[in-house]
Amino acid sequence: MKCTARFYKMNYDFSPEFAEAHHDGNESENNRFYDWEDELKITTEVKDIEVVDNAIYTLQGEKGGEAFSEEIKNVLLFNIIGEDGAVTQMACSKSLVLKYDINREEDSINLKVFLEEMEPLTNPIAGIYIAIQDFPKSLVD
Repeated sequence: MKCTARFYKMNYDFSPEFAEAHHDGNESENNRFYDWEDELKITTEVKDIEVVDNAIYTLQGEKGGEAFSEEIKNVLLFNIIGEDGAVTQMACSKSLVLKYDINREEDSINLKVFLEEMEPLTNPIAGIYIAIQDFPKSLVD
């Protein structure tokens, strides 16, 4: 199956009243429902998505020529399980997530995650959204 993940950052300034009065309840150019949207397509065949609540995501990389590995606690973890058994992880700090939806169809799986409009976040890697207060202090310059 094909898999697409979409992450939506809600717009604090969206006015449902304005939308209803002027655009039949729909968003408009000057009254957008989302600040931004990320769409990520998994390039391999996918079997399923497993959701783990209150999980730990390990952020790994290199800083200043040295490898690091930092645990991010209290995340909502999406394990995207490939047909070959490989797992692709996407994660969000729980404080960011308003809701999520997984739509399974015959030939595709679609993940939608709606992120809190007021919570500052960082996006160090595609598919990883960490609340600023959860980001490891050792990685902040």
